[in-house]
Amino acid sequence: MYVWNVLIFDLRNMKTPHRFLLFALCYSVACLVCMTLFFDGEGSTQVKVRSKSGTTVRPSRGSDRGSDSNNGMSAKAGRLHVNWRQERTKDLFLRKGPDLALEDYQTLIGNKSVKFQCNQCAIVTSSGQLLGTGAGRQIDSNDCVIRMNNAPTKGFESDVGSRTTVRVIGHVNLRRIFANHPEAQEEFLVNASTRTDKIFMHWSFLTDIDRDPPQEYALALQLAKAYRNVSFNMFTPQKMVYAEKLFQHETGLSRSQAKTWLSTGWYTILLAIDSCKQINVFGMIYEDYCTEYPNKKIPYHYYNPSFKTECQYYHVSEVRLTSGHLFITEKAIFGRWANIHNIHFHYPRWPARSLRLGSQGVLTPFIQRYQISQNRFFSKLPYWKLIFHFSGLFYPLVH
Repeated sequence: MYVWNVLIFDLRNMKTPHRFLLFALCYSVACLVCMTLFFDGEGSTQVKVRSKSGTTVRPSRGSDRGSDSNNGMSAKAGRLHVNWRQERTKDLFLRKGPDLALEDYQTLIGNKSVKFQCNQCAIVTSSGQLLGTGAGRQIDSNDCVIRMNNAPTKGFESDVGSRTTVRVIGHVNLRRIFANHPEAQEEFLVNASTRTDKIFMHWSFLTDIDRDPPQEYALALQLAKAYRNVSFNMFTPQKMVYAEKLFQHETGLSRSQAKTWLSTGWYTILLAIDSCKQINVFGMIYEDYCTEYPNKKIPYHYYNPSFKTECQYYHVSEVRLTSGHLFITEKAIFGRWANIHNIHFHYPRWPARSLRLGSQGVLTPFIQRYQISQNRFFSKLPYWKLIFHFSGLFYPLVH
């Protein structure tokens, strides 16, 4: 008790700078101790998958190879090695083109298969990265121009272009954009200079649309009947399952395990992969952009500069283990697809290191944070897992 009283007295009489130094020292020691105790270097977040031969394999962390030791053979001579990257490429990447598109997209009216093909496509993000670039003419020079949700062109033509061939919209945004908003209906569905030719609606986190359609389905059908000059289409349940399967192949985590909603950008990239021979993406930052430029205050949306900054929003979403989008993780995956699908990134231009497929798995801040949270310590004491999530104690370990 005497020692405690002396310690409190010393802290009270300590100057503020010294208090900060003491706190920083204690914080660093705590981080090192916790990292040593909690981080399981041999853990893996990748799930078991089944190869074409029917053998169950489990890829090891940080590798694209899996092994099967159930046949009782020696590790040296009898272990079956499966090239995880090759299997994923064979199963998911080479199944594209007209045949795949016919089963993955359909019209809202009549449920007819959709075949959308284009030579050169521009994907225009909603990022403030596009402001001041003067990229509008370059964007409009593409054969098809793809935009997302309610990103406007009016007033931003010099930076984002004026043409819109396809607009990809998440079903959760449909009511917010169009319901009781006649001005939005006029801009995106009526006005010849600003409307889109086609709308493709994805279902965010839903895969059983046929059996249990959401309320937004009725609104989409109503709009499709009212505006016949715009083609209303949707991602089929099969395509929604495919999108989640692809995420799991890349991260080793199912969407439910990661507790994430795949973003509209994710579904837009998939649509472009199915439809376009060359893909030009405008305004999308690469995985470690915010680490390289921590002081840049770029708005998340070019048309709403008062909203959060892009890097601030990405950071909050990436380190959260409970819900939301994983923007940085998705960007890391897009970089791995670039050379396979002829994807080019503009404003900013992506460095070569962000465009490599390689054998190293995706290891973003979210993946690292998830791996730490799956440690045996947290599984036995779930309350500590909550403290880990909310205290931010491990932020220095994953950034």
